[in-house]
Amino acid sequence: MTVTMSLGSQIQSVYPNLTKSERKAADYILKHMEGLGTQTLAQMSKTARVGEATIMRFIYKLGYENLAQFKIAVVRENIINKKMDDDDESPESYAKRVYKLMLDTVQANEQADIQKVADLIDQSSYIYFFGNGTSGYPAEIAAYRFFRAGVSCEAITDIHMMAMKSALVKKDELVIAVSQSGDNLDIIHAARRVKKNHCPIVTITGRTLCSLTAYGDINLFHAPISFNDRSYYGGSLGIIIQEFLLEMIFKAYAQKNPERIDEIQRATTIATNLHHEGLKTKGEE
Repeated sequence: MTVTMSLGSQIQSVYPNLTKSERKAADYILKHMEGLGTQTLAQMSKTARVGEATIMRFIYKLGYENLAQFKIAVVRENIINKKMDDDDESPESYAKRVYKLMLDTVQANEQADIQKVADLIDQSSYIYFFGNGTSGYPAEIAAYRFFRAGVSCEAITDIHMMAMKSALVKKDELVIAVSQSGDNLDIIHAARRVKKNHCPIVTITGRTLCSLTAYGDINLFHAPISFNDRSYYGGSLGIIIQEFLLEMIFKAYAQKNPERIDEIQRATTIATNLHHEGLKTKGEE
């Protein structure tokens, strides 16, 4: 594994796609992380009350080649956890959590893949950002960000519009599908139609084992929001991390033509400022 998220994020990423016995192993590991470094496979199997083969299958699904590699990750995770503030309700702890998820997101993706997406955006005649529910917000922000850099694009967050647009996309266009779970049926059905039209598609999701990635020409991953999160995927944390990954793509795109994009952004800023000044003057009359 050359590029990886933290162990905790890896487990959260694959957890929804684990078998019942593998989830039991995952739950045990998450609860007893500090003592795992010194346990043998047999000891883990006995205390977790699952077979040794189940634990190894779980380890392989995380992407580790053997038990020793997994234990190294456990040690690293324990070091990180000791540095984290235990008070999950404090603003400082929340900021640390956001920072950790951002680092995990960086580590989960090859820079070469980010650059490939930037190249696709540069080569495509039109970009669609698909996303609904909480994933709709990052899609809209990304569309706004790229539009102000001169990219012809729009966000599609309504499921009926998404169905129609996905049926009409062209080969020279690009769809970027955003879904925290990667198992949103509306997004998956749209991605399937996009694929049938031979239009390139990039997926952005928080799970490495999900249905959406089967349709992606390039699959990018953000750090998953914990399945124990009290917001139940409805809070701002997931939106922040998705938008962070989309911003990584924007930065890669902006570096390709910095002077042209800077000129366009200046023009759009001047236009909006003039608009607001006009409204202000009209209000004073």
